[in-house]
Amino acid sequence: MAKVFRVLKTIKNNWKKSIFFSAVLAYGSQYAYNEYETRIFMTECCKKVSLYGDTLISSDKKPKKVTVILNPAANKRSATKNFEKYCSPLLHLAGYSVNVLVTECEGGARSLVENLIGETDLLIVAGGDGTLSEVVTGLLRRLKGDTSLTVHLPIGILPLGRTNTIAKQLLHPDDENYIHFLANATITIIQEATTPYPVIKIENLQSKNPEKCVYALNSIEWGAMREAKVTRDSYWYIGKFRDLAPFVFGNKLLNQTIDAELEYSPPCDGCSTCYRKSSPSNNTLSIFSYIASFFTFKSHSGKVVKDYSKVINPECNIYEKQSIRSLNVSINLNVGPHPSLKINIGPEEILYSDFVKEGYQKFIGKSGGIINYLTKEAKEIILSPHTYEDKWLSIDNEDYEVKPMKLTLIPNSIYLFCPINSNNSYMLQDKTDDKLKLSIENLNRQFEFKRYQ
Repeated sequence: MAKVFRVLKTIKNNWKKSIFFSAVLAYGSQYAYNEYETRIFMTECCKKVSLYGDTLISSDKKPKKVTVILNPAANKRSATKNFEKYCSPLLHLAGYSVNVLVTECEGGARSLVENLIGETDLLIVAGGDGTLSEVVTGLLRRLKGDTSLTVHLPIGILPLGRTNTIAKQLLHPDDENYIHFLANATITIIQEATTPYPVIKIENLQSKNPEKCVYALNSIEWGAMREAKVTRDSYWYIGKFRDLAPFVFGNKLLNQTIDAELEYSPPCDGCSTCYRKSSPSNNTLSIFSYIASFFTFKSHSGKVVKDYSKVINPECNIYEKQSIRSLNVSINLNVGPHPSLKINIGPEEILYSDFVKEGYQKFIGKSGGIINYLTKEAKEIILSPHTYEDKWLSIDNEDYEVKPMKLTLIPNSIYLFCPINSNNSYMLQDKTDDKLKLSIENLNRQFEFKRYQ
């Protein structure tokens, strides 16, 4: 007992050091447990994925060639490390021939895809929303906007960026563990189930080269909310509160008013004017090994696409006009059976307190609702700013100069890899042994099918 009292007395006399070393010990224990759990989970993933690599293929077939577009600057330059540690081993174990192309500058992903040489069977985007938008832009530019060809070249997403909105919409992660998210995305690609996805074609009406348009998969943001999001990195010194700080200290942003003319055509369920035929084109590209008998990518929906070439809608090309004077305008892509462009127009003036409340709602992960937006739906939009010099907007979280532009919704433009059964996630739900066993059981069920049929 004397030794115990001496230890307690020492802790009492050195309570600051005791608290410090206790915190270090707790952090170290948690870190060691997370590493142990990750090792177990990745081991199980590798065992299951190796079943693909061990599958025999006929002598007249070759391993599928995968081209990975990797953005090393994504997520504070941690993308390369995470890809090599958690994604690349799974792809190699699955039997893919992997070719990694690394971007070197802004817009590099777009240039890599536009100038891609050699055969490839699918593209993998290793980055965030901006990298994905660049890859899709490069691909559709290369195909001269003929989206009927993209059915042969599906795109996989590895969420290695800071913003991974599209990946979250497709994969529906059940927990906040980033490693599980990466493993989920990689195995989704290996499962080879695809789903069609719409894009927004954005044309600069002042450009002399109409083919140099940009394609977006998420949103276009312009105004005070966008400016607050852009300036959050300047508050790095306050940690996680940097997302809230731009709203608290952004009273000057309330003086920047958007003044523009808006023209838009209402959504159309499908007609000969706005929909292409769903059958693939007979044209081929020499860089892609597109032989239908070779590949068996599985359709996620399994539905027969309706031929809209015989549907007539006389109101399809009717445009409505409206003048905009607002603090914030956003255009979001609504994905569903009948995709559309959702226009959100904010008020011309808002209170500073409401601006901060809106920022707090976004900070805690809610959709906001403090500011009332005027909402409209469209399939084509023409946005003509009255003044646009030295003004910027965001397209899929990437910065672009404000110009007069036309936005066109193109359904079924690309094919993205998606989970076979989105309701049965194999990811860990929390850090307990029971949940770890359950996640491994779900992982086993995920792989109860053959790669080649």
